Amino acid sequence: MRRKDKEMGERAEVERLLRGAEVGRLATCVDDEPYVVPLSFVYRDGRIIFHGAAEGRKMENISRNPRVCFEVDEAELIPSDDPCKYNYRYRSVVASGRARVLEEPGARLEALRLLVEKYAPGKGGMLTNERLRGSRLAVVEIEVDEMAGKRSPGPPS
Repeated sequence: MRRKDKEMGERAEVERLLRGAEVGRLATCVDDEPYVVPLSFVYRDGRIIFHGAAEGRKMENISRNPRVCFEVDEAELIPSDDPCKYNYRYRSVVASGRARVLEEPGARLEALRLLVEKYAPGKGGMLTNERLRGSRLAVVEIEVDEMAGKRSPGPPS
């Protein structure tokens, strides 16, 4: 990171932002064509989990090149009387790793329950393997190799 003064040095702070962010952005690249898509996700134990349609550009890119990048952020505009002095207070995390589709029914169910618990607390138990049988849903896990957080000048209020 070029500006060490903006680096989130504590892994706990980086992971807090990853756990709390509502939307993440997944970046894939195949044949020198980058592709970024926003999605819902959950972070747990060094893994980023998301789901989506089993077919489409995102899944095709992952199957061709499992190396991915993932970003989350939160920001607050700080206005000023002088338009040249507008600023942002922000925190962001960029993580990279290798994506893989979860095929085993137990692993898929566990991952989907984590997602449901994040966005609809208390409802993860409503999911069962029987309910998911035959669905055209892909569940993907990114094993995070590295991540870095940045903030400036401090976290949004």
